[in-house]
Amino acid sequence: MGETQSFDVYRIDLDHLIYNRHNGRIEAEMLTWEQENAAPIGTYDDELHEKIGTFLWDSNKGRNKATLTDLTSKGQQKPGIVSLDGVIIDGNRRAMLLRKLEGESKSKQYFDAIILPHAYADNQAEIVRLETQYQLGEDAKVEYGPLQKYLHARRLHDDLNISAEEIDTLMGESRGNTKKLLEIMQLMDDYLEHIGCPKLYLMLKDSDGTKEGMFVDLHADLKRIEVGKAKIPWAFDPDIDPLQLRLIQFDYIRLGDFADAKKVYREISHQGKDRNFFASKDIWEQFRDSHSAEIDPITMEMGTLEAYIAADPDAFATKIDAARARDKSWSAKVNAPMKRNFGQSSYKLNLATEVLKPGEYLKRAKDQLDKIDLDSEGLLSAAENEALAVEIGRIAFNIKKRFDRRVSK
Repeated sequence: MGETQSFDVYRIDLDHLIYNRHNGRIEAEMLTWEQENAAPIGTYDDELHEKIGTFLWDSNKGRNKATLTDLTSKGQQKPGIVSLDGVIIDGNRRAMLLRKLEGESKSKQYFDAIILPHAYADNQAEIVRLETQYQLGEDAKVEYGPLQKYLHARRLHDDLNISAEEIDTLMGESRGNTKKLLEIMQLMDDYLEHIGCPKLYLMLKDSDGTKEGMFVDLHADLKRIEVGKAKIPWAFDPDIDPLQLRLIQFDYIRLGDFADAKKVYREISHQGKDRNFFASKDIWEQFRDSHSAEIDPITMEMGTLEAYIAADPDAFATKIDAARARDKSWSAKVNAPMKRNFGQSSYKLNLATEVLKPGEYLKRAKDQLDKIDLDSEGLLSAAENEALAVEIGRIAFNIKKRFDRRVSK
């Protein structure tokens, strides 16, 4: 309430307490579960209580096992914070572990905590302010996954009407950073809509962690283009081309294969000094048109997630399982053409930006032509190959003429 106060610590029966369903550590899991199950926002029952406990345990099993061992030998060392109506504001993970210890040891456990003078239901905004300062505004925020700061910032701003400037302070962010968090969160929501999985926030995670880095880079690219700082040397359509860029980037985020240590996806629009596809009109238009021709029909053929589930309703335990299976099927179909299209554009970008001596270009051209199997059926079956051969012959003829003129002189 805007001032520092001292509180007594009470030893509370665990049966009198409930978890905070908006706990930052498991926000993505909870929002996804609510969307999957169409769970009423105000309902809290035994099923939800057990579900939150499972999410808290699964959030970091290694650390939870170590803390459980510590609780067994030392007991609770740091008091938690609970609201007057029994919602755990700080200490949800410790309370979960004490419940687990109680079940394993068959010995009654209690939760040590201060009790705030207000009920969570009646004064949510003030209590969440305290929670945010206490957990995200301090060093403890390292415990939270990378997605949680975006989800929490949006909740503070959209649900509780707290200004972006105040959220900067509450979350310990640099001035103006909350505005960026909210914009990236909107980009993530747009992505989930694009892949047909609205509000299924676990789809923002993959086997390597999260897709956060690709969203952060895409947000920066779109911002630079919007304000004219990208220095794009061609007259792109400010309404259409950035939108197409965003949708294509969404597909590469969905594929995920380019989000490796080298971050090669940055060649699409992120690399500076004109070293990206979008900076070249010819490269970008060919990259865009090839993607539209090859990938968009596959995406359309996949249909909606609901139709995918309806085709085999007993195959998946949860909606997320179905969404991941559908994404895996989509990735298998688009993997080859997306990588081929990216590779061709990357090659053209290198040619356009790399300055070599004439002899080096000639040697590279010869090396590439030597790779062609003249007996291959694919050489003659593709109509465009003949046109390319004619064009290569024309270029080679003109180069040879320059040498002939030099000799004649």
